[in-house]
Amino acid sequence: MAEKMEGAKAVSLVFRIVALALSVAAAVVMGTTSQLIIINSGRGTVVSYSDYSALVYFVVGSVISVFCGARALYLFVHRGGGSLAVSLLDTAALAILFSASGAALVFAAPLLPGTFTWRTGTAAAIGMCAAAAVWVAALTMEMPRGGFSLGLGSGGGGSSAGGGGGSACKHGCPSPQC
Repeated sequence: MAEKMEGAKAVSLVFRIVALALSVAAAVVMGTTSQLIIINSGRGTVVSYSDYSALVYFVVGSVISVFCGARALYLFVHRGGGSLAVSLLDTAALAILFSASGAALVFAAPLLPGTFTWRTGTAAAIGMCAAAAVWVAALTMEMPRGGFSLGLGSGGGGSSAGGGGGSACKHGCPSPQC
């Protein structure tokens, strides 16, 4: 059974590393977002992410998700797979990334001409990709090589009178070839 889990753990590990890198990239892109705006009177003013609370929330949320992801990656590698702590950290990172990216997407609409809108939209898209990577890592954490099954198949299982007979394998799946 352990050899069946190795492929899923490798996929989960790769997506955890990708999610960590994307979270850092999203925070860096948003954290360096600023633009000089020339007002009609000829004076310029600098608009930065720190002028908008939703964008500050995005940067802080991305940094928090980096710490959650790094801790989950450490526990995943050193404890040999999924645990309750890894699942809770994945859930926290996923929730923070999705909500922060949603808040930043408001600024992806063309409010200001130039690079400010483009960079906020890019950072929000990177944050969404990081959230998707966390989601895939969490889903593949304990998936057997044979794929995902809800166990709702028609055959073998709980309806035999003897309790242990029938055509089910020793793991309880309906296939005798397991």
